[in-house]
Amino acid sequence: MIQNIVKNWNFARLLRLAMGVFLVVEAVKSGMWLLVVVGAVFVAMPLFNLGCCASGNCSIPNKNSVQTNDEVEYEEIKIKQNE
Repeated sequence: MIQNIVKNWNFARLLRLAMGVFLVVEAVKSGMWLLVVVGAVFVAMPLFNLGCCASGNCSIPNKNSVQTNDEVEYEEIKIKQNE
């Protein structure tokens, strides 16, 4: 759980965290306590690196994942022209 908090930070994750904190602060200032709860969810998602996809199928693969290159063989065909 702690590894999710300290690893894999990128711009999008920082932006989501900043927007969630902004939402919580503005909701507290205006006294809209339901939005504080919604903002807390939006803070928790980037903080714990959670997404909206429960199965994890929406995640981007790591850079060090094994890539398979399918080699395609081509055969040159020469057409003989009648002269």
